[in-house]
Order: sequence, then structure tokens, then C-alpha cells
Amino acid sequence: MRAFFALLLVSVHFITTAAAQPISGSITNAKTHEALPFVNVGVVGKALGTVADERGVYQLTFQEALANETVRVSSVGYAPRNLTLRQLAAQPNVALTPETVVLNEVQVRAKALFRRTHTLGNSGNSENTTTYTLTNRDLGGQVGTVIKLSRRPTRLLNATFNIAQTAPGKVTFRVNVCRLDAKGRPTETKLLSRDIIVTAAAVRGPLNVDLSADQLVLDENFFLSVEMLKWEGLPAGGATFAFSGSVGYTNNEVYSRSTSEAPWERASAGAVLAGLQPRLSFFVTVND
Repeated sequence: MRAFFALLLVSVHFITTAAAQPISGSITNAKTHEALPFVNVGVVGKALGTVADERGVYQLTFQEALANETVRVSSVGYAPRNLTLRQLAAQPNVALTPETVVLNEVQVRAKALFRRTHTLGNSGNSENTTTYTLTNRDLGGQVGTVIKLSRRPTRLLNATFNIAQTAPGKVTFRVNVCRLDAKGRPTETKLLSRDIIVTAAAVRGPLNVDLSADQLVLDENFFLSVEMLKWEGLPAGGATFAFSGSVGYTNNEVYSRSTSEAPWERASAGAVLAGLQPRLSFFVTVND
């Protein structure tokens, strides 16, 4: 009997291992053949995906049952590629074609238009543990919140992300500013015409990112998020960012997802207490 169960366990392990299909490849610029760093590779609608490293190299493992699912390879400034996982496994090296970024119309306005400088979002910096986290395994995972304008137009100057808890090391992440759909949920449309990649020591407190050079002027509410790309100097067992948060009546639309193409999930406090909902401590400094 013991021999039977031992054989059964070995058989199950073999079947599970055999069904797992590893993919390892690189992503390059189709015109220059140069490596493209931090490109998203994600299965559309699934919590399965990764991000290429700074050399354009990626690794992804999937189950054979998902072989016909669509995987999207995407980066700002390049036309995305849609392939099935089976196709990607057969040809893991992917070339992306640069595409022209259509910039918003620029109008010359009087300096007096932007009369004040202030913040939008939640600026609280509590160091209490929160449920808004990203780990070193969440490559392409995002956490973010809806930012609502108080005046229009509004010019973005910088973004701040308050970290409640973390682990030692150095983190590379992407700052995303995205359009909202008609229901106020984040979309894949990025409002910045370039990748904002930041590498910083993983420490508690505010992480500030200068956005003034982009001269981004908005007439609409938007989604602000942090996307995990890389974590160096990992402690044993991995590492986790925990972002500051609170509860409140406004600016409560907090969303997260585990990979670049996974469905967005809205954070909830469970049973709503007198209308209170979670708030994520992300905010922007603006002129309006």
C-alpha cells in the first residue's frame, strides 16, 4: 500500500510538471534590434504574466490547458503584439515595431491660467500595515487610485507614493497615469507619452516622482498607479511593499491587479460602514 501511494505521488508530480510549459525569450526593437527593457508580457484577462528585465529578457511558465489563450506583449511607444501562448512558446523572441505617439494639442495659455499649486488625492502617511501591497513576485502587478480634478485644466507637477512598510533592497517600478472609462475604472490608455521608470532604495516614507518635464495638462480625472518591475538585494523569503492607507468618504476608488493584463479588482472595506471606503495614500501636486 505504501508503495502504491508513493507511486501515485510520483505520477501526479510527473503529470503536473509535464503540463507546465516554460518560455524564455527576449524582446527587441524591430528596427534597431536593440533590447527593450521592462516590456509587459501578460495573458489577457488572466493573472498570468511577467515583465522583461533591463536586457529585454523574460521568462514565463504556463499550463498546456492555456496554450490557446492570448498573450499581449506591450510597451509605451511600440505597437503591441498579440500571440497565443502556443505561438510564443514556438517563437519566444519578439520584436516590437515603434509607433508614432500622437500628442495632445498644445495651446499657448496665459500664465495666470494656473493660479494655484496644491495636492490632489490622499496625502496621509500612516505607517500602519495596509492591504495595499506589491511583492517581488508581482512583476507587472499594479496598485493605484483614481485622482479627481478640482479644476480644469490641471497641470501635473509630481506624484508621491507613501510607503508604510517595506524590506531592504532597491526597487525599480513604473509610474502609470491612465485614462478612466465611462464607469470610472482604469483603462490601458496611458496619458504619458513615455515610460516613467524609477529606481530607488526601498525605504519607508514618501517616494516622490517629478512629472513636471512632461508638461501633462489634463481635463479629466485619471488613474495613478505604481507597477512593480524589479527588486534587487532581496532578503531570504522575498520582499513586500505595503503602502499607506486609510478610510474616507472621497477619493476612494482603489484598484489593483497581479499582472499587466489581469482584470482590475476594486479594493473594498467589506461591509461599508456609514459610507466609508478604503483610501490609498497616493497623491499628486498640480497647478490649476
